[in-house]
Amino acid sequence: MADFWSSEAELLAELREALRTAREVPERFVDAGKSVFRWRDIDAELATLSHDSATATEPAGLRAGAEPLRALTFSGPAFTIEIEVGPDALNGQVVPPQRAELDIETRPPGETPATVPVDAVGWFVIRPKPTKRFRLRLRTESGHTVVTDWAKL
Repeated sequence: MADFWSSEAELLAELREALRTAREVPERFVDAGKSVFRWRDIDAELATLSHDSATATEPAGLRAGAEPLRALTFSGPAFTIEIEVGPDALNGQVVPPQRAELDIETRPPGETPATVPVDAVGWFVIRPKPTKRFRLRLRTESGHTVVTDWAKL
């Protein structure tokens, strides 16, 4: 019987030590581990930011007027995601058009991504517009996954 209690005591000591060290793990390590897990679709196509009207230079000779809409374009090998930034929403289109779901992931990580539908002509609306850095994850009905660069409005 002494061996049994000795083994149980050792097991409890090991469990206590494991719980103690788990509490000491820096939160940034935990966040990094969660981020790696979120990157579960390694085969996703990357759509890079190919145009941002906020950084484009305006041709000389244009009249000053109302604030123009901001437009972002993310381009990838098989898909383009175009976005117009409105006062309270992002309006966008996937090219070529098709039904899909679009996840909006924000930084810092930890929040559950919002998901919006993409209709048959590729249109979608993200409301409210993200206030933090964000990226989009497009999942088409045909099985493609496209992930955009991180962007900030």
